[in-house]
Amino acid sequence: MVFAITAEAVVLFSDSFDYPDGALVTVSTNLWAHHSGSVTGEVLVASGRVLLSGANTEDVNVRLAGQPYPASGATNVFYASFTVKFTALPAASGTYFAHFKGSGTDFRARVWALTGGAAPGRFRLGISSTSGSAIGVTNPMDLRLDTDYTIVTCLVNSNSIATLWINPAAETDAAVSTSEGFSTFTVAGYAFRDNTGEGALSVDNLKIGTTFAEMTTGGPTGQPPAIVSEPQHQTILNGADVVFSVTATGTPPLAYQWRLNGTNLPEAVDSNLTLAGATFAQSGFYTVSVTNAAGSTLSDPAALSVWCAAPPAFSYLTYNAHGNGLTNWSTNMWHVQAIGRQVECLDPDIITFNEIPVTNNCTAQMADFVTAFRPGYYLATNSVDDGFIRSVILSRYPIIASRSWLHGAELAPFGYTNTNAAPYFTRDLFETDISVPGFPRLLHVFVVHLKSGQDANSTAKRAAEAAAVSNFFATVYLPVNGNEPCVLSGDMNEDILRPPLSNPRSVQRLIGAPTGLAMTTAVNPLNDSELTWSIQDTNTGPTMRYDYILPCAELFSNIVSSQVFRTDLLNPLPVNLYGNDDRIASDHLPVFMVFANPFNVPFRLISVRMTNQIVSLSWESQSNRWYNVEVSSNLMTWTPLARNLIATGSNCTLQTNMSDISRFFRVYRVPGD
Repeated sequence: MVFAITAEAVVLFSDSFDYPDGALVTVSTNLWAHHSGSVTGEVLVASGRVLLSGANTEDVNVRLAGQPYPASGATNVFYASFTVKFTALPAASGTYFAHFKGSGTDFRARVWALTGGAAPGRFRLGISSTSGSAIGVTNPMDLRLDTDYTIVTCLVNSNSIATLWINPAAETDAAVSTSEGFSTFTVAGYAFRDNTGEGALSVDNLKIGTTFAEMTTGGPTGQPPAIVSEPQHQTILNGADVVFSVTATGTPPLAYQWRLNGTNLPEAVDSNLTLAGATFAQSGFYTVSVTNAAGSTLSDPAALSVWCAAPPAFSYLTYNAHGNGLTNWSTNMWHVQAIGRQVECLDPDIITFNEIPVTNNCTAQMADFVTAFRPGYYLATNSVDDGFIRSVILSRYPIIASRSWLHGAELAPFGYTNTNAAPYFTRDLFETDISVPGFPRLLHVFVVHLKSGQDANSTAKRAAEAAAVSNFFATVYLPVNGNEPCVLSGDMNEDILRPPLSNPRSVQRLIGAPTGLAMTTAVNPLNDSELTWSIQDTNTGPTMRYDYILPCAELFSNIVSSQVFRTDLLNPLPVNLYGNDDRIASDHLPVFMVFANPFNVPFRLISVRMTNQIVSLSWESQSNRWYNVEVSSNLMTWTPLARNLIATGSNCTLQTNMSDISRFFRVYRVPGD
């Protein structure tokens, strides 16, 4: 577990962190010690790795064998190596998380993590030596989350120069070095640091020594996996075959594991993943983990969108209008006009807006918006606000009713009991019932705006709000309206693919069997990105996916098309649309989806079988569709055999005892012929 020898030896300290899970200081029996920060958020060990997070503030260190080592001493060149894996991105300017430590609180060879200068969704590492407030030099390699990297640093204590390598095989490999001035320092130990801005990461296999060779021996051998060809987004029609592929390098053997929405797929352990006759249930984000003895890496997500071939019935747009803090929603305002131009271009039948400000007579201003950009549309504005913003729904088709749910609902039953903040649902779940042409039942459109913020309190409250919405669908909506189509959309303030460690994955609480809602995979058709926030970040562009359309099973299996809409990528631009409309309008990008009519899909009888007077009929169906079966002996007079059979998949089957087999059967949808 721990190895330390005398000062004359090359290796000064080694720790594989094979402790029981718990606080590092405790489970190491005080080999590691606190030296600054708060011990209320302990540095933890889990599954043999040290966990570091910006949510905590504790710093820990370990003493090196033979310390102290003054700058004027005979031993004044030191190397450190460890394996690191980030699971949440650091901040743009970042912070340092590892360093050599002196006898007090003086540090050298600080290793920094940051996203500044990296591609979206990536990060970089840098190093400083005498400075604790600024990075001395940044390694230009873009790094990815959920990937092990071997980090080696060197401190020349006689001149304070620090050097950083990433996945080196030899000391001559590419590295970056500081040029800060010399400052006297005595090497005493090595330390890890929790601090805001570092994201979330885990560390393993720490080794401190006096030669580079000792840093690359005695641990995992070979090169860790690196993905050179990512799986690609794909859009198919229901029933088509799909192949996802990945190409990776690294020391053999390489092991593969494919995942759908973060869950391992059984027996999907090759570099290619084949889905024969893919269905709507297989829509989602596919990733693959590649592993060898030296580490592991996780691919970027590839979206599989499964559409139906039926003609469109209605289109749907959800848009966070960035109204929080804006006091004017008049049609003369530049941001409102930019939203209006995009709405005119997409021409959606139904629009759900988040963050419409309540100041300056919002209701009248929304009526002006309809007059200017969506004349003739129906408007519902009676969402209950939080004192600042509300949700609004527009529809080309008649809005029969609208109502507000959950505003002021206590969140304690859903796990949120913070007495220092409002422990109730601050905004609301807003619903309209819309009469869509060709639909025999009303379409229920819901919009919600969950709690924002990535601090621990906000994520906890957001999770409780999501649980309250899920409970509403399971216990209030579905028991009464289970056979009526519905869709939930809005700003969920959470990226289902990029949660920090403290994130409770609120969006996943909204989908699945209890709610009847499904995850959709809209991407921008020009760059294959599902990210929607924040387009106003001019350095990196969108970095998160916060905006979702979650339809019921009926609508999910009838998606005709979908996209994340960006004006700055359009070439040529449509008439009356400007390239910077997306950034002017909002910090969010709109999500646009087109649905076919699930009540007008032809189907056919698959089989009729008779076994020991048991007749079995099977026909094509769709989830949540209702069917009647009738029987006749002469094709003229029909008698009901079964009513209101609800389908749960692509096929529906009825089995019944029939002593007289000289019968005719017919199956029809409800309602319809």
